[in-house]
Amino acid sequence: MSYVSWYPNTSRDRLNFFLKTFPAFIVLMFFLYFVLDWIGAFEFLEVLVRDNSVWLLDSIFGMDTTEFSVGFFQRIDPDPLTNSNVYFGTPYFPGLRMGTYPRTLLIIRACTGMEAGALLMTLIFITPAKWQNKAVAHVTNLLMMHIGNTFRVAFHFWFTEYLYKLWGDADKAFFYAHDLLSKVFGFVGIVIFTLVIERTGVRIVSTFGAWIDAMVDGLKRITWRIQGKAYYLDEVVSYEESTTEIGEPTRVEEISSKNFYPKEEIESNKWSFFKRTFGIFAGIAIVIIGIGLIPQLNRIIGITTDNIAGAFGAEQTGAGVYNALWWQSTFQLLNADNTFITNVVSSGVLLFALMIGVIAVTPAKKLNKGLAMGTSLLIFPLNFLRLGVQKWATWSVATGGVKDTRPLLYENLADIVTSWLPFIFWILLFVGLMLLFRAMKVKVFSMLWIWMHQLITTLGWIVGLRDKPGELIDSKAAVASIGSE
Repeated sequence: MSYVSWYPNTSRDRLNFFLKTFPAFIVLMFFLYFVLDWIGAFEFLEVLVRDNSVWLLDSIFGMDTTEFSVGFFQRIDPDPLTNSNVYFGTPYFPGLRMGTYPRTLLIIRACTGMEAGALLMTLIFITPAKWQNKAVAHVTNLLMMHIGNTFRVAFHFWFTEYLYKLWGDADKAFFYAHDLLSKVFGFVGIVIFTLVIERTGVRIVSTFGAWIDAMVDGLKRITWRIQGKAYYLDEVVSYEESTTEIGEPTRVEEISSKNFYPKEEIESNKWSFFKRTFGIFAGIAIVIIGIGLIPQLNRIIGITTDNIAGAFGAEQTGAGVYNALWWQSTFQLLNADNTFITNVVSSGVLLFALMIGVIAVTPAKKLNKGLAMGTSLLIFPLNFLRLGVQKWATWSVATGGVKDTRPLLYENLADIVTSWLPFIFWILLFVGLMLLFRAMKVKVFSMLWIWMHQLITTLGWIVGLRDKPGELIDSKAAVASIGSE
């Protein structure tokens, strides 16, 4: 039997492999997650897992399943925005009710194992291997996923009832028996399934390794690019120069620039540049953050953004909490978990403090640094608008009619306005500031990259992923001395 090595050993080969396989990975993942769900494949698997897990509870765990109610049930989720519940219409979700445990236990798509299974199936598809090996790997994966997850679900059901009898708390029992253990079982299961697939001759781990190597190569190229452009204007040098022996001397001015990227210092693990710049940065940032903790400042920001939300149509209850660290805004029908806290993070003071600190230590002309610091003030009006819109949007979702007509859409919208909206806003704001600072010839991103490069390089030799400073030289010297004897 002959084996063909397909692992890309050069940087160019790894890049080509990544560009060919990773887009295919995304497309296939989309198909397996959404198209299979659309044609009803997951519904079939949900029912299969439910029925087989009930059989396991009877045959292995010795439970009296004659007292079970096995069928389709209405799904009821806690409302993510208010103190009520979200009802998912007519009985549709496969599940069961046990004789003693008071809650309905539903089988959803994650219980089938095919969310993780889709990942492994996609990797099997795109990993170079013989089609016979891939066919065996697919069948093995499907069997492992169904059998393994059916046993897991049956165990969760049994353990949930056991803990409920022990503690008398249905929510606590479900949390420990299902929510907490699922993470552990899921991780161990993925490791075991991956090792079994590897034994079929489909090296999916090598595909991940090639992708990681390609990404590391990309990070190195970014580092080289940043190193080459980390210049700043140092001074204008003037001197007189004669064009001919008899001619009058002419005055010449040259702009002297310096590259401030401490490449040699980082590679030799010297921290003088990092300590000098990061210490000043931290001091400036801490002072500004301290200002952001002033209660009156957070109160002003909170009330201002409340008024913006009110201008859009949101209604407040009139209640607010004003204490030593934040201002809390309460809106109609929103529960305590979704009241809006204005503090040093949400107000924008934290990002402003970090930007001012890093601008101050970035080598550049004083005028350019002053303009960059002034530009950082854009954080506040943009964030005021974001806070106002987010408060209004959250209130609108909570008080609108979507919850009663399309409950799944309601939960997705609640997640968007409470989590994704602020996350995307802060990312876009950070990227926008980096581009503006770059246009002002203040290489803030280069400074941040230097600190990250220093930390990652040192961490690399601490955990043994790279040679320690001087270690490679010492080993070469030792080899040379042995050869000369």
